[in-house]
Amino acid sequence: MRAYYPQDYDALFEGLEEGEGGERLHRVVEGDTLWKLAQTYLGDADHWPLLWAENAHIENPHWIFPGEVVYFKPSSLSALSPFEELGPVFEPPSASSMPTPTPTPAPQGFIGRPPDAPPMVAVDVLLTPSPLEGWASLQSSLTQAEMLSPMDEAYVHIKKESTVQPGETFLIFRNRGKIKHPKTKAVVGHMSLLVGAARLYSREGQRGMVQILRARGEILRGDMLGPVGQSHLRPIYMRKNEKALEGWVVAVEPIEASIAGGQSLVFLDKGAEDGVAIGNRFHIMRQQDGLSLQTVLKPAVVHKGLPKQAIALCTVVDLRPHVSTCLLIRATREIVAGDSVEMRGE
Repeated sequence: MRAYYPQDYDALFEGLEEGEGGERLHRVVEGDTLWKLAQTYLGDADHWPLLWAENAHIENPHWIFPGEVVYFKPSSLSALSPFEELGPVFEPPSASSMPTPTPTPAPQGFIGRPPDAPPMVAVDVLLTPSPLEGWASLQSSLTQAEMLSPMDEAYVHIKKESTVQPGETFLIFRNRGKIKHPKTKAVVGHMSLLVGAARLYSREGQRGMVQILRARGEILRGDMLGPVGQSHLRPIYMRKNEKALEGWVVAVEPIEASIAGGQSLVFLDKGAEDGVAIGNRFHIMRQQDGLSLQTVLKPAVVHKGLPKQAIALCTVVDLRPHVSTCLLIRATREIVAGDSVEMRGE
């Protein structure tokens, strides 16, 4: 562990911005966590509770978002042992030689994001051309439960070629198999469910120990960790549709369900190589009589001769070569695989 001394404020503040009142701050970017910031600026990831205690606007230490501000105050050092260091023993400095920091009032309430920071959405289901490959798998735990929860510890088997190190945080995911196109029956991708996050805190060869930090759902032995550097947060943009496209809904989220409503994710069979861009919008269409028994049994049925009508609108938040992940922002009916979609040129 690296321990800072009271006279070592310059080292602590190196790389931080200076706020309007002279306080020091860090603006969160994608991939940041309190563990990572504590490692970078305090020298030890285990000092993240100091940052959480000094930032009253952070309600959940597992969730900080791009654009938010993390304050670093001299009082953060008070909980660190002032004379702990790996090295020769020396006399502590006299009180007169120590600088007297100016206390900074704690921020009151929630600190809003900058006006140009886009809203974010958690994309916890991925549809990729090939199955995701992690760097390790959850093998066992002393926890006497089938499902693991936040703060549980677990042993992992690490791939021999992996270079992951203790202190790094990773997503936990589960491969759910192939997704076939509802019309052509061709394989359009492989579905993976992101179920949580964990931090590796020890490693010996191909054996390691992790602690569960966050759980979206049940976490099971056999789940994978990684891929390295993968984030589940995506910005929400609105972009002009440059062209017209037609396609189909191939899957909906949550994948355990067969229908999706507002604020859910749907997966479309058009992607980057088809001319789709992040922020494009698709209308989801129906062509049917809503009171028909056939409609009740098969929501996406098409009644030829009737006009097409839009029942939902979604915006693209994640993109693959031939698949788009679309966030539903308005829906008047349940959405199912097999619904047709239109991107209308603007």
